[in-house]
Amino acid sequence: MYIRKRGGKFLVEIKRVGHKNIYKTFIQKTDALKWGRQVEIQLDQSRYRDTSNAQKTTLKSVLERHLAERLRVVREPIKEQSRFNTVTRHRIVEGYLSSLTPQIFANYRDNRLDQGMSNSTVNRELSFMSIAIKKAIRQYNCWLPEHPIPNGIKCKETPPRNRRLEGDEFERMMKFCKFNRNIYWCPMIEFAIETAMRLNEQLTLDWSQVDMQTMVLTILAEHSKTATQRKIPLTPRALEILRTLPRNISGKVFPVRLNNFQRAWRSILRSSNIKGLHWHDLRREATSRLMEKGLSISEVQMFTGHKTLSLMLQTYSQHSPTVVAKKLNSVN
Repeated sequence: MYIRKRGGKFLVEIKRVGHKNIYKTFIQKTDALKWGRQVEIQLDQSRYRDTSNAQKTTLKSVLERHLAERLRVVREPIKEQSRFNTVTRHRIVEGYLSSLTPQIFANYRDNRLDQGMSNSTVNRELSFMSIAIKKAIRQYNCWLPEHPIPNGIKCKETPPRNRRLEGDEFERMMKFCKFNRNIYWCPMIEFAIETAMRLNEQLTLDWSQVDMQTMVLTILAEHSKTATQRKIPLTPRALEILRTLPRNISGKVFPVRLNNFQRAWRSILRSSNIKGLHWHDLRREATSRLMEKGLSISEVQMFTGHKTLSLMLQTYSQHSPTVVAKKLNSVN
């Protein structure tokens, strides 16, 4: 270990065979000696890890690399890009990895919550950064003594949604859609309830995936959240909807663009005086109806595509107490 004074500061230099030279600068000589001895002990015990890359690598550069890798494999790249854009607007990304601390990320969390973001949204942003940092440590040679985003920093998740259609909400939506110039909206809403398909699966559904003879439609792996192809049995009402739909030159069963969808869906809810309903809630409505019809969990899984049967389907099914009560009374 060599210590010399340069420019009013003390430069520590440690040389060992088989290691690249290690340098660090201190204002106080006592701090330089203390750090030098600790490093020498770590080298003697083969415990020393080089943090120099982490000291010159910003969080933003790590996030950019992580995003580029994610965009090649994820099914919904727009969401990943949007999350990256949101996170990189914060000053936190300008810091070097070695300077990041749990307190910095706790401040980020509190700031986002103060802006009105939900707990789950903030957690997804923290997870996005956490995965990128973990990848930098393991794959990019940016070693850190501890991960700066411990699990305790994340917000308590809000309970899973249990929203289903209430009262005459379905009839009100259908009434408005019938007067809408887009002839696909009524069928699209009802088809979602009949099949439990995700929005992306429905908007990308092509007529070539529909077999009216076998009464089955195929969800392609590239359009499925689980990246697994599955076949959905069609109910009599779903078949009837398909028979009445006009064929579009694009080959899409529901030729509606995502941007137009979001705007029109908000308009439908507003005009129907419906509050707090998400399109994804129609998937819960569909799953719950299938369960209430007496289908087994494995049969319902054919519709939803869940790989884990009971726990995931519990989130997506909310039984109507009235329906259960009628079943009990019919048994008696």
